[in-house]
Amino acid sequence: MFRGRAIDLREESVAAADIVAAIRSDAESSALDIECADPHPVHEYVGYIESGMSVRVRSAVAAAARSLGMDAPQDEELAKLEESLRSLDVEAVSVRSERRRVAEVSGSETELREKVAALRGRVQAIRDSGGNVEDAESKLRSATRELAERETERIAAEQALEAARKRQRSARNDRERRLRLRDRKENLERTARDYLARQVHARFVAAVEAVPGRGRVPEPGTFEGDSTTVALAIARLARVRAPVVLACERFETPGAAVDCLNAPVLQV
Repeated sequence: MFRGRAIDLREESVAAADIVAAIRSDAESSALDIECADPHPVHEYVGYIESGMSVRVRSAVAAAARSLGMDAPQDEELAKLEESLRSLDVEAVSVRSERRRVAEVSGSETELREKVAALRGRVQAIRDSGGNVEDAESKLRSATRELAERETERIAAEQALEAARKRQRSARNDRERRLRLRDRKENLERTARDYLARQVHARFVAAVEAVPGRGRVPEPGTFEGDSTTVALAIARLARVRAPVVLACERFETPGAAVDCLNAPVLQV
């Protein structure tokens, strides 16, 4: 059992990925049992720091700003867009079966119409010859009833097809609206990240200067240097409550890392 803010696990046979998963997941879903504060979204960027890692600097700096309690002017509209997107349940609508049903019923109706016409001609021919038309008329009545039923089926099938086409058009409109909302949301998110990066620019510059490594911040939300250095700087900038898993040799001891980052550290 390890306790404290600075823990050295380099001599332990446990994978860093398992440690990170245990920190970010419920204990029930992980093979490890780690008791710690719930990770803030910034932990996704700097919760596991290793050499050669990839860091989306502007997004990570913005997440760090939010961990400090900062908001962006775009947040209210973003929340409304999120709600609108959740309410847009776009169904996949196909008219294939309805179209096939119309074709089947229409084809059968055409055949019956031809049959009725032929039976009428037969009845008339028998009548003209003075023969007994009772059997032919019975067949004609039966075919006429069947034709009427088929006409009703065809009308119902056409109505079902039109209703499906309306649903399809509505679904297409909803998809287009969802795309517009997503585009708007992505644009606002970029604007919000830019705003938050500007708000903490001076702090970010100071954090880069304070952590071991070399790099520079040419403008808000950007960094020139190695990824490990910028990850450490963002961890120092942020308010990180869940442990940072360090798989890099930038500090002499885990305690030194805790002092620099002001965050709990698990050295692996």
